[in-house]
Amino acid sequence: MKKSLKKSEWRKDNLWRAVLAVAFFSVIVFTLYAIESNIDATIGLGILAPQSRFHRLSLRRPATLEPAAIATWMTFDYLNMVFKLPPDYLKTSLSITDARYPRLTIKRLASDQKADPAIALTAVKAAVQAFLSVQNTIAK
Repeated sequence: MKKSLKKSEWRKDNLWRAVLAVAFFSVIVFTLYAIESNIDATIGLGILAPQSRFHRLSLRRPATLEPAAIATWMTFDYLNMVFKLPPDYLKTSLSITDARYPRLTIKRLASDQKADPAIALTAVKAAVQAFLSVQNTIAK
């Protein structure tokens, strides 16, 4: 009789431990999900600080950006997002065949094509300006 009593007590203790472990794990998962899904606001409030300069750059989205402000460090993915370009617009208009497009910087494209980064930058600015001009004409 003593043995079965100990067994039932042991089961009760383990059951409570298991319930507490699941509850604790659920709270941790929910907290991580809440932080991840609302990372911009979390960083904006200063609750969570980004770990690198590049992380901070990726979270900043300028309200307006002129083609003149395009720089060689920018990726085509970033340009497509900022200027609301169709995903393959720059690839087609600049005849880019690199498989890394759109996660390719202007500087890397120029380097791979053995071209001057300033010339590649000018071509990208012109292509973006052409797209924006057409969009402005259509909007009017």
